[in-house]
Amino acid sequence: MSVAAPHVLVLGGGINGSAIARDLVLNGVGVTLVDRGDIASGATAYSSRLIHGGLRYLEFGEFDLVRESLAERGRLLRLAKDHVRPLELMIPVASRGGGWTSAALRFLTGGRLGAKATGPRGVWLVRMGLWLYDRYARDETLPKHSAHCVGEPGTPPVDAATYRWLCAYWDAQVEFPERFTIALLHDARAAAEASGAPFEVLTYHRAWRSGAQVEIVPMDAGVAAVGSAASRIIEPDIIVNATGASVDRALADLAIESPRLMGPTKGSHFVTRHARLIEALGGRGIYAEAADGRPVFVLPLGDAVLVGTTDIPFDAPPETAVATDAELDYLVATVAGIFPALGFARGDIDFHYAGVRPLPRSDAASTAGVTRRHAIVDHKPGESGAPPVLSVIGGKLTTCRVLAEIVADRVLDKLGRSRQISTRERPLRACDDDAIAAQFGALPPRGEIPEDLARWSIRREWATNLADLVERRLMLLYHPRLTRRWLRRLAKILADEGKVAEASIEEHVADAIARLAEHYGKRVYDD
Repeated sequence: MSVAAPHVLVLGGGINGSAIARDLVLNGVGVTLVDRGDIASGATAYSSRLIHGGLRYLEFGEFDLVRESLAERGRLLRLAKDHVRPLELMIPVASRGGGWTSAALRFLTGGRLGAKATGPRGVWLVRMGLWLYDRYARDETLPKHSAHCVGEPGTPPVDAATYRWLCAYWDAQVEFPERFTIALLHDARAAAEASGAPFEVLTYHRAWRSGAQVEIVPMDAGVAAVGSAASRIIEPDIIVNATGASVDRALADLAIESPRLMGPTKGSHFVTRHARLIEALGGRGIYAEAADGRPVFVLPLGDAVLVGTTDIPFDAPPETAVATDAELDYLVATVAGIFPALGFARGDIDFHYAGVRPLPRSDAASTAGVTRRHAIVDHKPGESGAPPVLSVIGGKLTTCRVLAEIVADRVLDKLGRSRQISTRERPLRACDDDAIAAQFGALPPRGEIPEDLARWSIRREWATNLADLVERRLMLLYHPRLTRRWLRRLAKILADEGKVAEASIEEHVADAIARLAEHYGKRVYDD
């Protein structure tokens, strides 16, 4: 397939790759977006779902990152109201003056000598950090921080034997970043249709480069399909490698020689519907220190609670990451320590997930000390006519827009083009159909399976299999009682739409049930 210039190949359909594709298409650049898996099927789907300024980044001296993140938090609260909502968080504090020495070490060394606290942070240190946070935010739409005594009416009933104060502040939450990512691609497609710029999304495909040409092959076709009728050839002007934790793997496929760039870590979470914990939170989140000094969030999430996260070096392929028993026990113990009267236990977990953070390779003594700021690496392929490659390192949900803007400006400069449209004040709707958008706003469904949404997602949202629908379009993973009948019905719809063979419906259902059990610990109920 020949593509007229200018054309950019974006590798990675997560939050950053999708935001970059959107920005480029808005500025008249054709884009082919390719992902080895589904849209938002990596770290985007397995995050803590917070839109935040990075309160703990202050201790590492990353003030510019906090300022940037808080500015983007404000934009998302204004421009993406279908997806992003304010969230009050409370920090349980045990002492009045602890934590100064370890905080000073983290600040002075940037975390290179370790980030583990020698003792819990005291209320004075926490309030100083929150004062700075408010100053950097300059956001008049959210309340300023406040301090409360444990046991004060209207506050979560944390353990009074351990904690004396609760420090409250505001950030934001995106309940379903999977849907947020799809919304970015809806906006990109609408812009492409308006401008005539080419735009294509290819999920479950892999890209190989040879000289100026890139061959794109379906993942299920395997390496043998290179050069076959199953593949296609494009000649992009530039390649953007936004594959997250797989940046190094993608560079190998592109025949780019590079030192190792990534030092990814695994973060695990679980979701629970423990009624007393939901009641205790009262719609607020808890930001606490675990026994080892790591931050753990206990967050409201629709009619459930999300708890996370861990931070463990991880060298295996990101798609193989699964929450381990040790990680889940660690998180359960943290919740039980904050709320000992609730009787929270391992059996209260509904399901769990694990994602791999796209962190840069670092010599920091602990994973907490690795910077969360983003960077762009410009690779020179070294072959005549070969397209330049830009690799995106880091990035997070909160800063996806500004990262996309920076990358797009770099691409536009290489193409000799100027920016036409900025996303700084561009609203982001769920989709371009008001009736459908309202239904997406009520996910996961409370009644019968939404067959019209399933068909719409298959036709308009690049969904090709049961995992796409259940995990990232209809958000049925978050349904308290997912049934085999629903999976069978969705598989039948996929068959009707030509995505799977009618004769293989039961096989697809069995595979989906096995994946939900092995990857998430999620139970599917019999009819």
